Amino acid sequence: MRPIIKNKRGGFTDIFIFMIIAFALVLISGIFLYVTNTAKTEIGEKIDAMDLAGDGNNNASVVFENTVGKTVLSFDALRWISIFLIFGMILGIFVGSYMVTTKPIFFLPYIFIVIVAVVIAVGLSNAYETLASDPTLSATFLGFTGSNWILLKLPIIVSIVGIVGGIIMFARMGKREETSYYGY
Repeated sequence: MRPIIKNKRGGFTDIFIFMIIAFALVLISGIFLYVTNTAKTEIGEKIDAMDLAGDGNNNASVVFENTVGKTVLSFDALRWISIFLIFGMILGIFVGSYMVTTKPIFFLPYIFIVIVAVVIAVGLSNAYETLASDPTLSATFLGFTGSNWILLKLPIIVSIVGIVGGIIMFARMGKREETSYYGY
C-alpha cells in the first residue's frame, strides 16, 4: 500500500512558520480592519456633507451603506477567523509531527530549535504588544480577543506546542511501518 503523503519533511521548522504566519495574519487583519473602518467613516462623512439626496430612489448615503457598510461588517469576521486559523496551524503542527519519521539523534537539535523559537517568540510578542497598544490601532486590536491572548503569550504557546509536537514526533519512533533503523 502506497503512503498518502510521500514527502514527510516537516516538523522541525513548523514552529517558526506558525509564529510568522500568526503574527502576520493578526497584524494584517488588524490594519485592514482599521483602514476599512476609517475609510467608511471618512467617506460617510463626506457623502453626508455633499447632500446628494437625488430623487429619493438613488440616495448616495443609502447606496453607500448598502455596499461599503455591509462590506465592512463582513470584514469584522476577521476577528474570529484569525483565531480559527491559528488553532488550525497548531493542529497542523501536531499532525505534521505525527507524520514525520525521524531518528532519535535529532532529539537534541529539535530541543535547540524549540529554544530558539521561544527566544524569537519573545521578540514577536513584545513587538505585537507595542503595536496593539498604539493609540491609533488599540481600538481595532481590542476586538481580536483570542488572537491577542495567543500573541501576547506567544513564548508560552510556542514552548507548549514545540514540546507536545516533539513528544508526538519522537514517541512515534517505535511505531514505524516503513523503515527500521536496526536492520530487522
